[in-house]
Amino acid sequence: MEITVQKLPRSQVKLTITVPEEKTKKFMEQAAKQVSEMVKVPGFRPGHAPLDLLKNHVREGAIESHMIDIALPETYSEAVKKENLQVVSRPKVTIISESPLKYEAVVAVYPEVKISGYDRIKVKKEDAKVEDKDVEEVLKDIQKRHAVYKEVDREAKKGDRVEIDFMGYDEGGAYLEKTESKHHPVVIGDGNFVPGFEESLIGLKKGEKKEFTVTFPKEYFHKPFQGKKVTFKVGECHMVEEVQMPEWSAEFIKEIAGEEKSLDELKTNVRENLARERGHQEKVRREDNFLDEVANLAKVDLPEALIEEEIDSMLEEFKSELEGRGLTLQAYLEGAKKEIKDLRDQRRKEAEKRLMLRFGLQQIFQQEKIDATDEDMKKEITHVLELYPEAERAKVQAEYDSGSYLRRRLENKIKMQKLFDAYLK
Repeated sequence: MEITVQKLPRSQVKLTITVPEEKTKKFMEQAAKQVSEMVKVPGFRPGHAPLDLLKNHVREGAIESHMIDIALPETYSEAVKKENLQVVSRPKVTIISESPLKYEAVVAVYPEVKISGYDRIKVKKEDAKVEDKDVEEVLKDIQKRHAVYKEVDREAKKGDRVEIDFMGYDEGGAYLEKTESKHHPVVIGDGNFVPGFEESLIGLKKGEKKEFTVTFPKEYFHKPFQGKKVTFKVGECHMVEEVQMPEWSAEFIKEIAGEEKSLDELKTNVRENLARERGHQEKVRREDNFLDEVANLAKVDLPEALIEEEIDSMLEEFKSELEGRGLTLQAYLEGAKKEIKDLRDQRRKEAEKRLMLRFGLQQIFQQEKIDATDEDMKKEITHVLELYPEAERAKVQAEYDSGSYLRRRLENKIKMQKLFDAYLK
């Protein structure tokens, strides 16, 4: 079999494969036999009709087409193996001739990866110190979650909760969609509404109506409302309630903590939890920044096929997220007035970045001889198994032993941590 390999841009190669006449003839005989087993030719048992006669009983080119279907996988695989190519996509095949069989196969191959300078990446540590005010804020949030509300017969003031009906209108007086609500609870001063909305409810009494105008922030998440003036009409105030916060009694602390503690002990626990959380967040931030730099340093001529596959994967992730919220991809596209092409275009840069990072990390692991040893794996799997009930551990262990996605993910996690330990100090 004659094979020529031509390098193309974007980490692709073009294989030109010529199958010898004798081998092509064997493939043709094999195709004819398989086709004849499915076609009745008078005077012959299935699978025994001569090729010339068989051609009169099938559509033109059917046998040749079937011969190509049989020959391509075998000859292409043989060529890839012989040329020692690391292919990373399906080939795009162009038939040049059928007798002898000759074709071109353009395929993406594992790209050449170059990366250096990662040992000079610096990610500054930020202060994750916990202040007294941070602890007090957590305690105040706890009180809010356990607050009780008592209806009062007076004007609403800051800190009160009111229940109102309201609708929003533009400057021309036209009703704005999605600005209406009934029996909506609002805690004045919580800052859950656009600036000016909650403050405008101060002085409102049960049964009263009110009208006021607010200007939405320029960076408001919903673009049509950015910087927009909206007049809200409160159709009715159903009630005004006074918020009563619980005192830090021994009983309340026990309810919160699950055991008897003093307020100082509770504050210490809150401080420790905050410190752990902030420490973790700072660790994740530094690691993410480091990985961003790795992606920027990697020099890879990415094959288009890999980019498209990565976008496919990202869209599958997005589809799963939507389904988790009770939506379909089609419903989202209709609501956002977008085409699937728009979603693909939006994700292209992120897909390229993901691939750059993946190839960059693989090259670093190879250069630095970073690996997940059997001992590393055993230690991590033991930690994982401790999270499962005794009855389920054998099943989980088997999944990790089988070379599954879980095992590969754990191996990658171990290698990543070794990299961070080496360069994020």
